[in-house]
Amino acid sequence: MYIKNNLYCRVFKDMNHQLTVKAAQLSHQGPKDSNDDAIGLHLPQGHGIASQTLAVAIADGLSSAEGGRIAAETSVTNFLSDFFATPASWSIKTSGFKVLEALNRWLHGQGQHYHNHHQAHLTTFTALVIRGQTAHVFHIGDSRLWRLRGDEWECLTNDHALSTRNGNQLTRALGMDWRIDIDYQEFNVEVSDIYLLSTDGVHQFIPPKELKAIVASRSETLEARCEELIACAESHHSDDNRSCQIIDIIDLPNNNQHLALDLQKLPPLPPELKIGDCIDDYIIEAELQANARSHIYLVKDLHDQKQYILKTPSHNLADDIEALQAFQREDWIGQRVHHPDIVKTYAPTRPRHYLYLIQEHLQGQSLRAWRQKNPHAPVETIIKFAKPIIKALRALHRRETLHQDIKPDNLFLTQSSSIKLIDFGSASVGSLAENLNLRAGAAEYAAPEYALGIARDGRADQFSLAVTLYELLTGHYPYGENYKHCTTPKQFRKLSYTSACQYNPHIPLWIDAALGQALSLNPEQRYADLSEFLHDLERPNPHLTLKSKPWLEQNPLLFWQITCLLLLISNVIILFAWLKR
Repeated sequence: MYIKNNLYCRVFKDMNHQLTVKAAQLSHQGPKDSNDDAIGLHLPQGHGIASQTLAVAIADGLSSAEGGRIAAETSVTNFLSDFFATPASWSIKTSGFKVLEALNRWLHGQGQHYHNHHQAHLTTFTALVIRGQTAHVFHIGDSRLWRLRGDEWECLTNDHALSTRNGNQLTRALGMDWRIDIDYQEFNVEVSDIYLLSTDGVHQFIPPKELKAIVASRSETLEARCEELIACAESHHSDDNRSCQIIDIIDLPNNNQHLALDLQKLPPLPPELKIGDCIDDYIIEAELQANARSHIYLVKDLHDQKQYILKTPSHNLADDIEALQAFQREDWIGQRVHHPDIVKTYAPTRPRHYLYLIQEHLQGQSLRAWRQKNPHAPVETIIKFAKPIIKALRALHRRETLHQDIKPDNLFLTQSSSIKLIDFGSASVGSLAENLNLRAGAAEYAAPEYALGIARDGRADQFSLAVTLYELLTGHYPYGENYKHCTTPKQFRKLSYTSACQYNPHIPLWIDAALGQALSLNPEQRYADLSEFLHDLERPNPHLTLKSKPWLEQNPLLFWQITCLLLLISNVIILFAWLKR
C-alpha cells in the first residue's frame, strides 16, 4: 500500500523574500506485511516565525520490535506538533533536543512497561528544520539526509549501525536507552539546494550515483522523483519499507530574517509628548523619566480608565535602527514572559500607530534609590531581595532568555515590598541572532564573557546579580573601579576579589563565600544553577565557607600536626649536622 502526498508548494510574494520551498514525500511498505516507516512535513505558513520555518521528519521503526511502527509514527507526529509548540524564545537546537528527549523517555518507558516487555519501541529518526537561511539537523539511527548543491551530492548524516550477516544492527535509536545521544548540526541553506530524506529501504539498495541522478532530474516533478526512487529501490530488490522526502529550496529570506519579530517594519516614533496629549487613546498624565535611550510616561487608558506605563524610544535614536529593533525586542520578550516577579508587559488591545510599549504601573522605587536612602540596611534585608530576583531570572532562563542588564536600577521595590525585574532593553533571546562582540548592559555589572566576546549563558546573569548584591551590601564593586575597562584575558587575570567583609563587617563569612563563587571571573567556577546560589546565600555552606578561611581556621588540628612534624624534621636535621662535626 502506498502512503502518498501530493506535491507541496508554498509560495510567498513579498519584496523582502520569504522562505519558499517545494516538497513531496512518499512511503511504501514494499514486500513486508506492514509499513513501519513514518514521514511528515510542516511547511512555512502564516506570519512571523511560522512563515519562515520548515520542518521535515522521517523515521524507520525497528521491525524486529513489535512497537517499531508505533515508535516511528509517534516520533514524527509528536516532533512536528510539539516542536512548533515550544516557546518562540527557544533556539531551534533547544526546542529540538527538549522535544526529542521527552519523546525518547516516553518510548523507552513503553518498552520497560511490564505489560510491554516484549514490545520495545525503537525507531531511527532524522529531522531537517530550516528557519530563514539556516538548516538544523537532528539525527539518530540509519535513516539519512542528503543534499544536492550544484553538482555536489553529499550525505549529511552518519549511520548509527553495524553491518552484520543479518543486516544492519542499530547502535543508537530513539527508545533504546533512557539517555539520548542525538547528532546535531547547523549550516547555511542556499537557493536551489535539494534535500533528500530516506530510510534504508531506499538508500541501502540504490547506489549513490543513481540516487543523485534521480533527485537531480529537473525535468521531473518532485512527486515523480519520489515515485522513481521507490520504483528504483524495488528494481534493486529492496526487501524493506521504502520512504523518501524531497525538499527543493526556491527562495530564502533576506539577511537571514528568521526572527519572530518583523524588525524591518518598525512603526514611527511618537511625536514629542507632553501632559494632556493623547496617543492611541492613552492620555499622558506625567513624564516619569527621560534619558538618552527612552522616555517613560504615566498614562491613563480611556477604555478601562486604568493607569499604565507607556515607554517609547528617545528621539535621539530615530536613526539608530539597531536600538529601535532592541526596543521592539524588549516589547516582544515582555509580552511572552509572565511571572509575578517580572514587570507585566501588555499585548496591544487595539492598533498601535507608533513605536511604544505598555507596562503595568508600579509604585515604589528602584533598588538604586532605595540604597541611597538606606546605606546601612541590615544584611538580612538585602539577602531577602535575592530570592524573587533569582526566581524571575530562572523564569527567563527557562525560556532561553538572558536579561543581560541586572543592576540596582533595573530592580524595582514596590510599595508592597515586592521586587520586580524590569527593563528588557538589553535582553538576549535564544531564537534571535546575537552579536557576541557587543557588551550588553552596564560594564560595571557585566560578566567578563561580554568584554571578551565569548558565548554566555545564565551564569552571566548570575555574575551581574552577585555584583548587584555586593554593591547593595557594601557600596563598592567586587573588583574595583578598573573592572569595567578590562577587555582582554590578561587584564582580567590581574584582578582580585575583595572580600565583602572588608567593607561591611556585618556580612557573615558564608555569605561572602557565596558571593565570591558567583563572582568568579571564570564562568565554569560559578554556580551551575541559580538555585544553588540562593541556597548558599540563605544558609551556611560549610564546605564553601571553609574554602574561604585561612588554613589555620579550616583545620587547626591538622595545621598544628604538620607544624610539629616540620619542627621535628628541622630539629633532626640540626642534630644530625651537629653530630657530624
